[in-house]
Amino acid sequence: MKGMAGMVTAETTVEQAPARPKPVSLPAWRCVLYEVALNGLRILWETVNDFSLWRLIEYPWATRALGIARGDTVVDIGSGTSSFPHMLAKEGVNVVIVEIEHRRVRWQRDKRRATARPGDGELLPIVADATRLPFRSGSVPSISAISSLEHIPDDAAVGREIGRVLAPGGIVALTLPFTGSERTSFFAGIRPFKQVARNAFVQEGKPGSFFRFYTDDDIRQTYIEPANAEVVERRAFGRSILNGRYHETRLTRFWRRIVLKDLLLAWLIHPLEERFDRSDPLYVMLALRKRREEP
Repeated sequence: MKGMAGMVTAETTVEQAPARPKPVSLPAWRCVLYEVALNGLRILWETVNDFSLWRLIEYPWATRALGIARGDTVVDIGSGTSSFPHMLAKEGVNVVIVEIEHRRVRWQRDKRRATARPGDGELLPIVADATRLPFRSGSVPSISAISSLEHIPDDAAVGREIGRVLAPGGIVALTLPFTGSERTSFFAGIRPFKQVARNAFVQEGKPGSFFRFYTDDDIRQTYIEPANAEVVERRAFGRSILNGRYHETRLTRFWRRIVLKDLLLAWLIHPLEERFDRSDPLYVMLALRKRREEP
């Protein structure tokens, strides 16, 4: 019969590509266990590295959004003294930490030497400027920037660099402070932040404490368009309860204490707030995929 000659018989063997490893996951409870392993039991009552409620939301989301597996490589921008890159490494992911401050890079290297174990992924902290990333164009498959880009005044240059180095089809996971239109105050009456530009603030007496909020237009112009990217996932956190009645209030003095309370807030209040509260979030979480070039 017509077409029979092109059929594959039952005896024909077809070579298949090896199955991709299962993506790693980093649930909030495991973040707490890793933080204890990295920094000791003291973090349960007095946290370090700003490990608190927002991180218990951001770290699990970013890990899932990147879709990374053991052996994959992630470039993490502006890690500071964050434990997130170490958590990924302990899941078998290779991580390059890009941080501009030498002392923070030393901290990351010392932490790596003190906590590395067999089976971890590679972890390489380097001193580098996010406005001039030291990578070839189109060479980086995955990038994370967790609560870091808002502290860089020349964010437009960072956005262009992310777009340049991200590989076609690559994913960048960003978390960014958000406003629907304009912010005229930040921690008003609680901490002395001075407005220095539209939606931008500096904490008085703390040089280098730059903090920026983004509108949807800002995000599109600064990060989406320069990367020729599409938004593949968008989430948010910190609305009228967790931010308006807790974080950006005088209750923020409890922010760094007793991390287990934050675990409960992340599990119980955050999902309900995101489902039912339509007020502006404090942060948005975006997964952007760089479009592949047309042939």
